[in-house]
Amino acid sequence: MKFTCSKDDLSKGIAAVQRVVTTRGPIPILSNLLLTTGDAGVRISATDLNVGIEATVPAQVGAPGAITLAARQLSDIVAKLPNADVELALGEDGVQALVLCQRSRFVLPSLPADEFPKLPHIGEDGPVVRLPGSELARGIRQTAFAAGVRDDMSVISGLLLRLDAGALEVVATDGYRLGWWQWHGAGEGKLEVVVPARAMGELARLLGAAEGSPEVTVRYASTEEDGGKGANQILFSFGDKFLASRIINGSFPNFKQIIPESFKVDIRLDRDSFLAAVERASIMASDRDGKAIRLSFQDNELHLWARTSELGEVDEHLQIEYQGEPLEITFNAKYLDEALKALDGDTVTLRLNGSVLAALIQGADPLYQSLLMPIRS
Repeated sequence: MKFTCSKDDLSKGIAAVQRVVTTRGPIPILSNLLLTTGDAGVRISATDLNVGIEATVPAQVGAPGAITLAARQLSDIVAKLPNADVELALGEDGVQALVLCQRSRFVLPSLPADEFPKLPHIGEDGPVVRLPGSELARGIRQTAFAAGVRDDMSVISGLLLRLDAGALEVVATDGYRLGWWQWHGAGEGKLEVVVPARAMGELARLLGAAEGSPEVTVRYASTEEDGGKGANQILFSFGDKFLASRIINGSFPNFKQIIPESFKVDIRLDRDSFLAAVERASIMASDRDGKAIRLSFQDNELHLWARTSELGEVDEHLQIEYQGEPLEITFNAKYLDEALKALDGDTVTLRLNGSVLAALIQGADPLYQSLLMPIRS
């Protein structure tokens, strides 16, 4: 195989897929990128067996074929090359690759391309759902923080993606917090699937780097090891990018049941000032105490503080819109920080029913809600 492309295009293609490369694992080839020539140029693929990404790079193909090369090594080499055309070719021995750019020449070892795991591809058969890319990326960004941190393929480590009657929902919850985003006008079709948060984060990253607002084609698929029995993969395709991910099996929690229908107290305050105060207070919050920070509301003022014997203490005072009886509630500082960062707008509204019940956190978007359980002290 042999192709020539610009250094910039090759670098962007590698960067698009490299984050799913397995750097330390029992299967050496997962540390490699698969480069395959085709009519549109060169397709660069990477996978960790749970998530796979492909990007197509425009290139002049001199000879068809495929090769796998160490991802980090190739990335480092391309990054240091001059801004000129890069030629990559498989050597005559069929094992080593040559990378040429102006007066630079690299000889790299490779592994057989046929040993690289095959990714499913979007074909012409079966139901297809098409989603607006910019809105989907926004929904992922505003909810992914609430997914479970364990990468164990449990339903709470994933994001629920649901489309029905033109309404698109993205939801995540780990049992202590909830992010629920909705958008109406997403088009026809039905979809309900739980996708690992890591895969959805990679999808949002790719969509964020895309020009304009690409339409995302979504399709179910089966892998070869599944024998074609039932869909166990979800496929996302847009422009010259393609992402495949395993589906998480299981029933997603009935999150709508845990959202209160009404609240006793609404508190409005400046989002940036609140976020800055939470970030400062978190420095003094102890991991041993669940990163607890205490919030006290009364007479249009928020008193926020954290005190631990080993770290010391911090006090913050903010002006707020609140009239009512004094109210005190304790949150995990990290969880509150992430919820505030997911909001849009300059103002945040806290809706409370007391010091031991879940708080609803809202910004400027009425279709986005974040629920956070307090720490019982």
